[in-house]
Amino acid sequence: MLTTTSARLRCSAALASLAGFGMGVPAFAEEAESEAERASNIVVIGKTYGVNVGKTVTPLKDVPNTITVITREQVEDQNLFSLEDALTATAGITVNGVGSEDPSFLSRGFAIDNYLIDGTPTKSFGYPAVVPDLFFYDRVEVLRGPAGLFSGAGNPAGSINLVRKRPLDTFQLQGALGFGSYDNLRAEVDLSTPISTSAAIRMGAMVQDQDQFYDTAHRTRWAAYATASVDLGENTKLTFGGTYDLYKPAIQSGLPGIIGGDDGSDGQLLDVPRSTYVGADWNRLRSETWTAFAEITHNLSDNWTLRASGLYSDADRDDVYSYIGNQPVTATNGVTRHVAYRADGAAKSHSLDLNLVGSFPLFGQDQTLIVGSDYQDGTADSYYTRLSNYGQIDIYNPVYPDEPPLDPYQTLPPFEGPYGPVNSRNGNGRTQIEQYGLYGQIRLSPIESLTLVGGGRFTWWETKSQALLPEPGPQSGYKINGQFTPYAGVVWDVTDQLNLYASYADSFTPQTSSTPRADGKDIEPLVGDQFEAGTKLSLMNEQLLLSLAAYQITQSNRLFTDADLPDVVFQIGKVRSRGIEAEANGQILPGWQVNGGYSYTKTKYLEDSNPLVEGLSFVPVIPKHMVKLFSNYEVADGAFEGASLGAGLTWFSSTFGGTAATFDSDGALLTRSSIVRQGAYAVVDLRAGYEFSDGLSLGLNVKNLLDKHYYARISSTGRGNYYGSPRTVMMTLRLNFR
Repeated sequence: MLTTTSARLRCSAALASLAGFGMGVPAFAEEAESEAERASNIVVIGKTYGVNVGKTVTPLKDVPNTITVITREQVEDQNLFSLEDALTATAGITVNGVGSEDPSFLSRGFAIDNYLIDGTPTKSFGYPAVVPDLFFYDRVEVLRGPAGLFSGAGNPAGSINLVRKRPLDTFQLQGALGFGSYDNLRAEVDLSTPISTSAAIRMGAMVQDQDQFYDTAHRTRWAAYATASVDLGENTKLTFGGTYDLYKPAIQSGLPGIIGGDDGSDGQLLDVPRSTYVGADWNRLRSETWTAFAEITHNLSDNWTLRASGLYSDADRDDVYSYIGNQPVTATNGVTRHVAYRADGAAKSHSLDLNLVGSFPLFGQDQTLIVGSDYQDGTADSYYTRLSNYGQIDIYNPVYPDEPPLDPYQTLPPFEGPYGPVNSRNGNGRTQIEQYGLYGQIRLSPIESLTLVGGGRFTWWETKSQALLPEPGPQSGYKINGQFTPYAGVVWDVTDQLNLYASYADSFTPQTSSTPRADGKDIEPLVGDQFEAGTKLSLMNEQLLLSLAAYQITQSNRLFTDADLPDVVFQIGKVRSRGIEAEANGQILPGWQVNGGYSYTKTKYLEDSNPLVEGLSFVPVIPKHMVKLFSNYEVADGAFEGASLGAGLTWFSSTFGGTAATFDSDGALLTRSSIVRQGAYAVVDLRAGYEFSDGLSLGLNVKNLLDKHYYARISSTGRGNYYGSPRTVMMTLRLNFR
């Protein structure tokens, strides 16, 4: 039976997930209730949760995987505006990447490439999409480890589920106005209202305009959304809506480093002002994205629910920018070459998901079953042109080159540059990816304190590519048929508050090669498997969850090239990631929230084409030790009633990126080191707030309170190294009227 009493599950959204998420799928929330009710009446089932769509309750404590939920409260307390902000604040996640607007989110040694919206997998987050703003979403859910059961193909890193804002059952008007460092202005308005006893709407709009801490760079974003829900009868609900997002930042590729020494010593990160910008003052990006969604849920009985959902995304993106080539500089000579680039990209994606979920009696208890199928596709067109070595810049005294003519649709005549004739290099193409699958998962409790979880998925995946100019060419590609992805887990309730769990999950990642396998067989996908074991402890009347997990991920079938056999490849490469993660999420005492944790990550090449790297880390930009914590305390009564104070800490152990120097058999230097190293560092944030009345509050956020100088992303001596932001201050006035 459907249970909605707070006594049954008295916890915040951070302490709830779904039965299906125990197999690697995030949840989505049905927002047909007030904010306060959502904090205590979370009901979980299958791939969805919410008081109107579920029958079986599964707290996050009972899921045999590591999951972090970034709630709307945490988003507002920490001023987490974008998905990149949220993942930067999430325990166990490292943000990296060479392109300023195309970050990678690394988890357990691998890049996350599985995304879902409201529990439905989607291809809408790949290029030309940009990092989404969080204004559209109620919260973010991050699963760590393979997510193949409900996501299909992907790395064994995890998945990110974005949970949309949905209409509430009562009137609510929310607004926010913030202003801070670097002329950072952000305004939001969000309205939800019933329009009848069976229908409600919610809509909102936001704008953000800001300079960035590096020279010349500016960023603007406009976004709006609308959604509606309609009861089509006592047992059926239709929800639908759409979003619009216009984003215009200055794009760049980061700073270079200083080349390694003649003796084989490592390179170095630059010690230049954090405001140094080595792009051009005409660098720009324009991204425009429209999305639409629809979902219908139908309660077949008191115990079974059928849900169908569909997503559509249409993105257009224009990149026009200049960036440094992949050449390092020296401590005395900072002159390096510039590359001009323009790309016009457009993509459309579709997603469909149909699932049946419910419970049935067995062994004297309710057991849970979910079965379903999903479909997703994405088509991306890209036209680009590149002018290599058309200009130059002095890193230590930047003077930006003028904007050259750029046309991604035709080759322009060559012209003379500082290094000789400059020729435009053009390219274009269309890439299509299509995937569909069948999945199922069951949770069985043969005795009251033991739950067995099992499931599997069959996936069909195909990609096609073709040239578009001067006319569409023939298609090429490959497919994977019926790839099976299993999952298994067990949860033992030692007490009502404490459990022990273990789980197994695997993944597959499609890959290609321009050369054939030595045995003549087809190139097989990368295969990853994870073993995870841990414990979860629920305290403070189930309002605080402590978790501890250990895991091992092994990925095999990596391509291996033998220098003596350059015309073939072998699939014997293998890597391994091991780690420990500890988290605390929820309420320590009334009014005192804590979110965050510690992670230990150790990655290792087990087998590789270069035996010299075996035993070394295959992703050294991930720190071995990482701490991310945020805590906020709100005074409930007394002289300081309404006041709140919070603080955050991020600590990374040392990291490095690049490749070591190489030597010939006589010890002579062949190539210098491109390694750059970032030492251990800590960043402290602070916030203070005051609620003047019910619904009117003022908050002050200070990020990097101690103004720590550090690199937030590193790559190599070529480029892709980014300073972390200096100290910034932002004041935000919030209105919540009901």
